Amino acid sequence: NEIKELHDWQVFMAYKRIERDAVLDAFTDSDFRLGGTDAKGYAIGASYGLGKNTAAALRFFSGDSISGPPLSIDVVQFDLNVRF
Repeated sequence: NEIKELHDWQVFMAYKRIERDAVLDAFTDSDFRLGGTDAKGYAIGASYGLGKNTAAALRFFSGDSISGPPLSIDVVQFDLNVRF
């Protein structure tokens, strides 16, 4: 789904668990816990249409280490998308 018109909206939530060395680090999501493996956590977000072909999006990623020393990384992103 794309946000194309005024008052269009979209929300999402996801849970991720990536065990140590389950995937090559080059192919992991760099937004979730700044990349890498040995992570579990969630992502939530929403997008809202501000006008025709204009949308704002807010996303929050929270990730913790599964094993090893405790490490928790939270990331907040805000996007403003305009198409012409």
